[in-house]
Amino acid sequence: MTRPVSFWNVLTGPGIGSALWLALLLGVPAAAAERGETLYAQRCAACHDHPHDRVPPRLLLGFRSPNAVVRALARGTMRPMAEGLSDAEIADLAAFLTGREPGQEARPAANRCAQPGAPVAVNKGDWPVIGRDVAGSRYEPEPGLRAEDLSRLKLKWAFAYPEGASGPVQVAGGRVFLASGDGQVHSLDARTGCSYWSFDSGRTVRAVTIAAIGPDNAAGGRIGVFFGDDQSAVTALDATSGALLWRTPVETHPLARITAPPVVYEGRVYAPVSGMEDPLTHDPGYACCTHRGSVAALDAASGKLLWKSYTVQEEPKPLPKASAEAVQHFAPAGGSVYTPLGIDTRRKLVYAATAEAYRRENPAGAYSVIAFDMETGAHRWQRQFMPAEKDRSRICHEAGESDCRNMFSMSTQVMVHTLPDGKDMLLVGSKWGWVYALDPGARGRTLWSRKVGKGGDLGGIMYGFAADARTVYVPIADTVVLPPERAGGLVAIDLATGKMRWRLESEPPVCSWLAGAPAACTDVNTCTCSSAKVAATTAIPGAVFAGGWDGHVRAYSTSDGRLLWDVDTAVPVAAVNGIEARGGQVGGYPVVVSGGTVYITSGASVMGRPGNALLVFAVEAD
Repeated sequence: MTRPVSFWNVLTGPGIGSALWLALLLGVPAAAAERGETLYAQRCAACHDHPHDRVPPRLLLGFRSPNAVVRALARGTMRPMAEGLSDAEIADLAAFLTGREPGQEARPAANRCAQPGAPVAVNKGDWPVIGRDVAGSRYEPEPGLRAEDLSRLKLKWAFAYPEGASGPVQVAGGRVFLASGDGQVHSLDARTGCSYWSFDSGRTVRAVTIAAIGPDNAAGGRIGVFFGDDQSAVTALDATSGALLWRTPVETHPLARITAPPVVYEGRVYAPVSGMEDPLTHDPGYACCTHRGSVAALDAASGKLLWKSYTVQEEPKPLPKASAEAVQHFAPAGGSVYTPLGIDTRRKLVYAATAEAYRRENPAGAYSVIAFDMETGAHRWQRQFMPAEKDRSRICHEAGESDCRNMFSMSTQVMVHTLPDGKDMLLVGSKWGWVYALDPGARGRTLWSRKVGKGGDLGGIMYGFAADARTVYVPIADTVVLPPERAGGLVAIDLATGKMRWRLESEPPVCSWLAGAPAACTDVNTCTCSSAKVAATTAIPGAVFAGGWDGHVRAYSTSDGRLLWDVDTAVPVAAVNGIEARGGQVGGYPVVVSGGTVYITSGASVMGRPGNALLVFAVEAD
């Protein structure tokens, strides 16, 4: 696969010998570094020295904590690739990659709240789910904060995620709920950041959802914390105490995982299931491919699996082999659901946006929006958005890609939106830079579509957008586009017509982690900084928030795109839990605005500069 040379050469970094020298310089014992170098060449280099799709380059692995690398290999996403390695060998790999030995990081102080706290309830103005509501609007109409107040925001407190940021926060009942990189789920006081409880999941958790355990609080009025993990299980905790209520596996494929939080509606938990098989398609020795994306429904009170429905309905079958010695391959496969699900309360449907097929064929269910029946999981309809073959070839050629299946993935949550005239529409974005508005009452017929970005493996629209009554605010990633042509931007589109209200080009990138911080990035040959707007947007009356790869979060006027607020999150700050917090690139997760407070997760990035900071801002009292 070909790549824009300057960008990927920089991300890939110096050769292994240089990395070994760096590990030794930082104090890793020579024997451990040498063993780690050998293991890396055997197990890791084929992918991470030649990154593709969602595989992070080796240089970025060095920014992570050694404990986080150990976790990924021992019991996280990379455990299939580490099969057969001893604990000592995994530790050597982590030491070689990061220049630090596992176990050296400080652990967070308890910082327990003095009082146990009131029972958790979900109140008006809370932000209990990643899209703010089950429709995925990412719009808070009563934020307790005016657009004209944003310039007066000050850092109120910060929390340091142990072993790195994992996902966004949710806010409910005066508490903040979050997952950290060490597999812990936390409940913090929203005013002070003190800890009510922590739960060790023993797994990688990206994000949580706060919701009633039963329909209309039928299950004793209890509120639960729901989340999926990298072993494709769904877990429920009691939101007040942190006690485990249930844990249910929903998929047995060894490379399956849940990367987005579930959504809860009327006593049911709906979970999207994705997988890590796609990067292995580039390994000629791997018997690919057998994983299919799916959606699972569970009873919120008991965890009982009610149904599971695959995105690609046809089961994978063996393909003809070129010779008796050739590796056996299978098809069809793919259609992972990496993003949160959308809930259509009027039609009783669950919508999933699906990713690529794992081979060059395009089976029904990949690159699609699929409507599932809430009660049964049956496919009610599906729309595939894959371009025609000749157009795919042209797009791939223009992007300099030899294998660009991932470029055509549907990449955002399907938003269910009601216009002021009462008409419904679905909104979804793709990694090749298109926004689609669909008619849910006509099996997803296209109402309008608009191309807003160049697209690419790390381009187009990456995670999602926000919409108020009349306008959708779309962030553009296009991370591989470097200066002098700026990457990404922000567009405002009229929902009724699909016409552009305004378009904002990205600011010149400024990444404070570069030498000479803060340092403006202008050299295409050495720049690892980008102002691409990767994170999903968040909107309040008069303002829209957008986060980017340069670590900045900015707020703009919804009327004309005028800059209202700008904060660099990739800086060290003191944290309430006793360890240093430092942000990084803002990749994926939206700003949360609730109760006059702005919550920013900085550094939760697979393909960018990692960090471990939750930054909490509020207007300073006069």
